[in-house]
Amino acid sequence: MRCQLIFQSGRVTMAESLVQTFCFARWRGTPLVGIVTPDPAATIQALREGLGKEEKATPLLRWDIVQGIVGLNEKGTQAATQVLGGDDLALKSGNPAEALILAAKLPKESVLFFAGAHRILGRDVPGNEAACQAAWNLRDRFKADYRTLVLLAPELVLPSELAQDVVMMEESLPDDAALADLVLRLHKSFDPPLKPPTKEVLAKAVDALRGLALFPSEQITAMSLRAKGLDLEALWARKRQAIEATKGLSVYRGTETFADIGGLDRIKEFTSGLFKGGQPPRVIVFLDEIEKMLAGARSAGLGDTSGVSQDALGVILRKMEDNEWAGLLAVGPPGAGKSLLSKALGGTFGVITLAFDLGAMKGSYVGQSEGAIRQAMRIVESVAGKGGAFFVAACNRLEALPPELRRRFRMGIWFFDLPTKAERETIWQLNLKRFGLAADTERPDDVGWTGADVRNCCDVAWRLGCSLHDAAGFLVPVSRSNPEAVDSLRVLARGKFLSASKPGLYEGPEEGLVTPEPAARKMKDGEPEGGGSKLEPGFL
Repeated sequence: MRCQLIFQSGRVTMAESLVQTFCFARWRGTPLVGIVTPDPAATIQALREGLGKEEKATPLLRWDIVQGIVGLNEKGTQAATQVLGGDDLALKSGNPAEALILAAKLPKESVLFFAGAHRILGRDVPGNEAACQAAWNLRDRFKADYRTLVLLAPELVLPSELAQDVVMMEESLPDDAALADLVLRLHKSFDPPLKPPTKEVLAKAVDALRGLALFPSEQITAMSLRAKGLDLEALWARKRQAIEATKGLSVYRGTETFADIGGLDRIKEFTSGLFKGGQPPRVIVFLDEIEKMLAGARSAGLGDTSGVSQDALGVILRKMEDNEWAGLLAVGPPGAGKSLLSKALGGTFGVITLAFDLGAMKGSYVGQSEGAIRQAMRIVESVAGKGGAFFVAACNRLEALPPELRRRFRMGIWFFDLPTKAERETIWQLNLKRFGLAADTERPDDVGWTGADVRNCCDVAWRLGCSLHDAAGFLVPVSRSNPEAVDSLRVLARGKFLSASKPGLYEGPEEGLVTPEPAARKMKDGEPEGGGSKLEPGFL
């Protein structure tokens, strides 16, 4: 278990374990401590064990909103009785502000663990003024005789009146060694005991558990044990469910592979090389329509006055840089294969794909949104490890992304154009087979169609039992509904972005621009001849 000691001025990573850091702070008279932890119960137990012989001599107590103040050991029970008297303990100390007021009477060297602190003392939690003041009032009293108030939460953003006085520590999720030890221990405790798993099975089990706290890891491993050994498929299924309990994160369960994609040969070749290289990704992180997720992030006060988008951008930039996570930007018109390629990476190379939804992470209060993005990044960090995550961001409007974010996607900006005639032929064959249609079925004129248009045409023909020509009558390709936007993206990409289909930079469409003449002929480097404003790449 590693932790980070967090001060108002920034983060300082320390090599000591959480227990060592906590004990160091405690015996230096630190009165207010906050611990960000995915498993508060396990953290309390670890800190108790870390006290060693001092545990019995130290009054240890815990508060939660249901039980109030209760003792965790004999000295703690005596202290609770002394403070609360003979009254109903939960009734008397269930109110957080009153419990903190009563805590001032605890004996010297007491430790009070305060559960669910983010819901009581978090920034912008309504009606928390009294509790915040009561916590602040303990600072000097606790410092004088080595008492400690420990605030426990999965994420904790404190109000300004407490932020300067609470020393924050962060407990990371268990490392590979701890997870391997857990798996071996559960095999031994099974009734009857199971043979230890092979090195290969143990490594796969650790991969499946990486990113989970110890308690859920223990539970899902125990539920996946069978008389014949560990059921890895069941373990992965439960691990996916546990990850999806994180707000804004989901595990993509599709089965697409590169075999389901027609064309895009160059980016297939490039990403295949990544997975065969020196640092193959463990996790694909997919951000669909990233420009909408970070709308308003480029400038505070314009589009996002809350600061949430700016904060999310800062977290993504910092985590990608600190963890050496690479990525690529996929730019192009809708239906050109950006999302399909991103989803097929996981299925092709057998790695987990996490869909990252910043919009779903936003809460009613600023602190909730900040906490959610950090918790999601913590999960990605634990599952992928240093250098193990590969970000793929699909985008329709590149100019909406700030330059500093584009630089983080150092594997390049790739342009996905409308498929060529040869590519469309492959796409037709794949989709005719997918929908059970005859391979020699007569097809409509498909010039300017995307891969999604071909798929949709086959889908409509299958559902209605009609010909492909009739099905095409129900479709409006993007090259017809918004040709100017397609061409403006092509002009933007020409000579600047990598081509997803051919080696080298994108050099322009095979079949010409789709904007009706003469407007298309007058386009040059994004500006109409004779001046005027540039066409804005993107879609309405």
